[in-house]
Amino acid sequence: MNSKQRLKAYLSGEATDRRPNLTVIGSAICRYANDGKGMDVETYCKDWKLMADAARAAARAYKLDFIQIASDLLREAEGYGTKIEFYPNKLPSAIKPALDDISGAEKLRPLKAADIPRLYDLVKAAEYALEDTEVDPMVLAVGPMTVAGNVRGVENIMVDMLDEPEDCETLLDTVTYTTLDFISCLAEAGVKYAYVADPVASLVSPKVYGKLVFPRHKQIFDHMNALGITGRLHVCGNTSGILPLTSTLGAKVVDVDHLVDFDQALNIAQARCLLNGNIDPVADVYTCDAAHTKQAMLDVAKKANGRRALFMPGCELPTDTKLENILAIHEALAEIG
Repeated sequence: MNSKQRLKAYLSGEATDRRPNLTVIGSAICRYANDGKGMDVETYCKDWKLMADAARAAARAYKLDFIQIASDLLREAEGYGTKIEFYPNKLPSAIKPALDDISGAEKLRPLKAADIPRLYDLVKAAEYALEDTEVDPMVLAVGPMTVAGNVRGVENIMVDMLDEPEDCETLLDTVTYTTLDFISCLAEAGVKYAYVADPVASLVSPKVYGKLVFPRHKQIFDHMNALGITGRLHVCGNTSGILPLTSTLGAKVVDVDHLVDFDQALNIAQARCLLNGNIDPVADVYTCDAAHTKQAMLDVAKKANGRRALFMPGCELPTDTKLENILAIHEALAEIG
């Protein structure tokens, strides 16, 4: 059973040889560029073809069941005018948000994916990765709360949501338009899987999430489902408070970080989606040995207690995570079955 078959079958509720490995390895793919010579993180963020080639090689090396078409979380915000700085050994950072004041949100023109070169690069990378006969690409779409935070500044928008909620809604609607168009482009290219990463959504209260973020997330996953794309939600941090809502979005897979009690999360989700988690990417993968990583995976599987679920680190792995530790995730999944 190859990765394409395994992922499709498991998500459809059919029998598989093991659970799919959906570990978000992030910039750890950099070491697989240029026929193993590697590339720096800035190149990973800017050269879509090198990124896609490295992701395909990494999927095989790490025994993943998807080709990760993603890099940083700033592509959309860069299109809206946020100034970012790139680095050779870490992901880029926003150094000047596009909006000095949230009132400027009403003046922003909604952008299509093709208006943002680095964002549309992911469409090109996905088309290229679709040529693989054994593993399907899964493409990153940054969620609206994170894009808005990168356009306005995360700390600023946290205050704005209390003081100027209507302007925040305007900004969220604007950036959601871009995400919806991006998803349409992916569907036209033939993409079957996409994941929405929205870490800033974990910073808001369940009440604010329900009022301001949930409706935009629902739009996005409804759009995916209408276009035949299987969706996955990735929100870092302790998302226990919003899980009663995120589990109803229509996302087939919802990732949960290590800060969430996995048994409790499965009870909350009530099989409305597949939960995917939730070992600690640092303590259980990055700073330990492979034996520890494997045992952490086996332990989280025990928490599932026979319920349908997926297992992986709860968030993206650091760039220089040891190969043997990442392979231990696959070894555990093979043992779990």
